[in-house]
Amino acid sequence: MVAQDKDANTFKNEGNESWKNKDYKGAYEAWAEALTLLDAEGTVDDALIYNTGYAAFKADKYKEAIPFFTKAIELNYKDSKPYAFLAQVHMKLDDLDAMEKTLLEGLAKYSADKTLKKLAGHCYLRKGLEFYNAGNDIKSAANNSGLNESDPEAFKAEYARADEEFKKALPYMEKSYEYDASNDKALKALQNIYTNLEMTDKANETQSKLDAM
Repeated sequence: MVAQDKDANTFKNEGNESWKNKDYKGAYEAWAEALTLLDAEGTVDDALIYNTGYAAFKADKYKEAIPFFTKAIELNYKDSKPYAFLAQVHMKLDDLDAMEKTLLEGLAKYSADKTLKKLAGHCYLRKGLEFYNAGNDIKSAANNSGLNESDPEAFKAEYARADEEFKKALPYMEKSYEYDASNDKALKALQNIYTNLEMTDKANETQSKLDAM
């Protein structure tokens, strides 16, 4: 049987066999072929659509997974799961804005979903770290520059510049902790930010939470 003579069921079975053998790339390719044929027939196989996205994800074919998880969401298949996988795909592709959008859409429907909330916590942590790390780098460079003695005003200006980065990081870190209260990385960053911004009560409250972990 030549490739173009295979029907959707044949491709589906080939994909099943590849999956059993942990050949996720092979499973993805075979199932994608099956879906192309099914689509031409006007047939929607929601389970196969989701599984094809999952196989692509397992095969590290992240861009290829996007349309399948997106379609699974449209079909309301597997509830929150396609949102979670699509968010992780965007994370793997370093597209945090798309990750955030996916998670907020998922949480609008499944507000208590623990996986989505944990992923949201991680998303906002990643977003906040960009500014938080920049603030720490500026402050560290100032501390090592000798400006504190040679040019105190310039030293203060560098600290003020670091504080601007901490202010940008703050809402992301607060959201990160809001979505995932077990996120000690966000809490540690918050404690440092509050301390740097002289928000003493918040810093002490956050330190107490860290001590209780």
